[in-house]
Amino acid sequence: MPMDITALQAAARAIIFIPERYELVMEDNTPKGYDEKARTFIWEDPEHEDNRIEVSLSLGSGQLMRLQIERERDHVLEEIYPIEQAIEAAKRFMIQHHPDNEVLTYIHSKTKRNDYDIEFRAEVGGLPLPNSGCDIRLDLNLNIVHYKAELFLGEELPVWPAKIISAEAAKQRIVQDLHIQPIITTLYPSVYDMEGDEDQHCLVYEPIQGRRKIDAITGEPLHSLQHDLLPPSVPIIQAEHGELNRENLHAINPILPPSHGLADASSDEDSSLIQFWEAQLGIDTERYVLDKPRGDDQNLILLYFATSDINEDEEDRSATDPLSVDVYFERRWGTALRNLQAAFMIHIDKSTGSLEAYHQKQDSRNEEVRFTREQCWERAELFLRRFFPSYAKYLQLEVKWDGEDGGTDSEQGGDEGEAEPHDREFFHMPLYIDQYRVRLERVNISVSTITGEVLLYRGVSMKKIRELEACKFEAGVSPESALARYVAQLDVSLNWFDYYDDNTVHYQLIYDPVCKRRVEAEGNHTEYVLEFIDAMSGELIWSKT
Repeated sequence: MPMDITALQAAARAIIFIPERYELVMEDNTPKGYDEKARTFIWEDPEHEDNRIEVSLSLGSGQLMRLQIERERDHVLEEIYPIEQAIEAAKRFMIQHHPDNEVLTYIHSKTKRNDYDIEFRAEVGGLPLPNSGCDIRLDLNLNIVHYKAELFLGEELPVWPAKIISAEAAKQRIVQDLHIQPIITTLYPSVYDMEGDEDQHCLVYEPIQGRRKIDAITGEPLHSLQHDLLPPSVPIIQAEHGELNRENLHAINPILPPSHGLADASSDEDSSLIQFWEAQLGIDTERYVLDKPRGDDQNLILLYFATSDINEDEEDRSATDPLSVDVYFERRWGTALRNLQAAFMIHIDKSTGSLEAYHQKQDSRNEEVRFTREQCWERAELFLRRFFPSYAKYLQLEVKWDGEDGGTDSEQGGDEGEAEPHDREFFHMPLYIDQYRVRLERVNISVSTITGEVLLYRGVSMKKIRELEACKFEAGVSPESALARYVAQLDVSLNWFDYYDDNTVHYQLIYDPVCKRRVEAEGNHTEYVLEFIDAMSGELIWSKT
């Protein structure tokens, strides 16, 4: 039976001291509208908008689910408390508020920046159960500033298996399917352990299937070979001029944007660029109004709103509960939320004048699907022909897996069989420089199956393409040598893995692959994870955790 709302507010106020000047600005169920689990209260300091206290209590039990305190920090004491005292303070709070406190015997702690982070977990066989217990953060004065409760276990703890395979057997099962593929990636000093402070484009070997989880009882992988892989892709055979023009939708001549200076672009130049792209994309400026252009010296971002949506219905707004989630979000993030409702969004790269991204909001109307996937691909290719003329040189088209053998569909844009009709088709095209895929770079297009219009386009930077082409990547280390260097660093660790079935949590004992190293310096330690092998030098490339 749900808790009484009035009782929940009183309980929320008793959790933590709330200064008198703080005002209650939100009181509503969360998440809102579907599977509501908590009653959330937010108080804010009217004198300092960044000072806020958030308390969420379970609608069913009244238990504290989340506490977040944001405020200007007090002066830190000259003597920093040892981590053991932070753990004791966190433990007292945990015992008071978490119903599973008696079984939360696993404790992990670390000092991070100006906080102590403490995790409490239930454990079986000396191993913590993921997503059990709670996370607590304290400031350096040992004040609780964050609490998040995970699921409540009750007495449903897993049983340790009678027999499991050895760690070496698990490692060999991982190695059995492990292979290496060359890709192009960009290394960032803030992410990777590398020399220098400049970003670097590199050809690297990426381990494939290097992170497969192995069932500790059966010795077999938890998932199929395809589970952690990107779909295969095939070269794009550029459509003939006549094929694209047969419906006479648009002129298919490639669009060449006006030349544009990067560093010294004036407002007049921006204005000409705006007019150019309005004309090319067919935006009716009588029906849609351009909001104030955003961006910087490198980017120009344009948002268009329907004239019929500009004047909002004030009566409907005034009728809404002032403490509701919707009103709170509108007050705090109204501009950002409004931007999501733009009829058109256009992102222009000023250095090239080219289209980087485009989004059109589809009308919410219930009409029948009229375009097949093949016809939608024709529309997508028409768009590419106009705004990314060299698409066939740089892009490949992702296709669906064909069974467990890793095969592909034989056609680029084939129909998807007897699947339920949907209102748009998606096409994903990874970027290739020469024969190498570029990691995390691809073009995405979605096309309406109702109108045939392109609703979404996310491109790749032509500036980056030119930079990558100038690098002239060439491997100096064989895949076999790179694979051996990776395997030499590979180890496994025994862990519990959780999954859900019919809203019930289940735990499974697994071996996780581990490729880490730990560096001690001045009493602190940093952990790194092996991500790649440099394809030119064979050096190991580690990311910071």
